[in-house]
Amino acid sequence: MSRIPHAKRDDLSPEHQQIWDHIHAARSGGGGPYSMLLHVPALAGYVAATEDYFRLDSALSDADREVVILAAARELGAHYPWMRHEARARQVGVRPEVIETLRAKGSLAGFTAREKLLVDIPLSLMRDHRLSDELFARVERELSRRQLVEVIALVGHYSTIGFVANAFEIPAPEGSRTF
Repeated sequence: MSRIPHAKRDDLSPEHQQIWDHIHAARSGGGGPYSMLLHVPALAGYVAATEDYFRLDSALSDADREVVILAAARELGAHYPWMRHEARARQVGVRPEVIETLRAKGSLAGFTAREKLLVDIPLSLMRDHRLSDELFARVERELSRRQLVEVIALVGHYSTIGFVANAFEIPAPEGSRTF
């Protein structure tokens, strides 16, 4: 059970109910962090719009995006986002070894250079709050500028999602395996 009750559609104005409807239609019921964010519908709408961008318009492949999200969710210890994105990662072809290594916070030695890069970026941002010169040089060799900006913004976005999930103690569904 989360720390505060889930937002309720019937408590919202007609304008805000449209935001609720959009979020719920696109997100398998709009639970998890959105069940809290919808207490501030306009904010929830902006957060959802950012997510929509990453899902629909990003230059990152689906697999690249999910590796970044899993690395961020695991680093934050955010169970609900991990659970949702582990399933998506498997659907879009992220290697099971990558998922299990991230879950265990294991060595990245078996990762491809790209997988390692996509994990190193969120870990560096979350731990050191920057990218080292060496990491930035690797990023510039591997990613386009658009992809670089998108990865940085994706880490920031999922930091927000993870903070909401953790602050309000949003659990993963009963029986879900996280970490």
